[in-house]
Amino acid sequence: MGTRYLFEKAVKISQNLSPHEKAIVKNLCLNIRKSQEELIAAADDAMYRCIMQCKGICCQSLDIDSVFSLWDFIFILMLKPGLKDEMQQRLNAHSPLYLSPCSFLMGGKGPCIFPNGIKAQICVITFCSNDEKIRKSVKFVNLNFYKLCWQIQYLRIKWIALKMGRLF
Repeated sequence: MGTRYLFEKAVKISQNLSPHEKAIVKNLCLNIRKSQEELIAAADDAMYRCIMQCKGICCQSLDIDSVFSLWDFIFILMLKPGLKDEMQQRLNAHSPLYLSPCSFLMGGKGPCIFPNGIKAQICVITFCSNDEKIRKSVKFVNLNFYKLCWQIQYLRIKWIALKMGRLF
């Protein structure tokens, strides 16, 4: 599945959440945000290397389809719904035929249009330096994305069961 398809699916899922479901999902997203912020704080040396030495080279030549997931887009849309139109425009302009700078870099070079604490899972947990001291923080980010994934899967099964006439 391509990134554009996953984005559109995330938009649809986000829009179809009931107020109660939206509150549950938003709470999970806030937990992800908190764990991302804690990771970035713990990753001061690795982040310094990323910014000063590598200068975000991993964002300059990537396969966007291997970086962004459905869960990333749901997470971002739940916490920053105002970015939806800009994200759509950037994805529509992106050519998936070759490696290129991330579509979400301002001016093709950076910084990222997503604020700190609201980044795709792969973007926030990947460092090219030794990450031994931040492994625990990385695990918390991954665990929180995993919880979001399972909650959305549960809701999708519930929606299907309701459509089939089976009450949950």
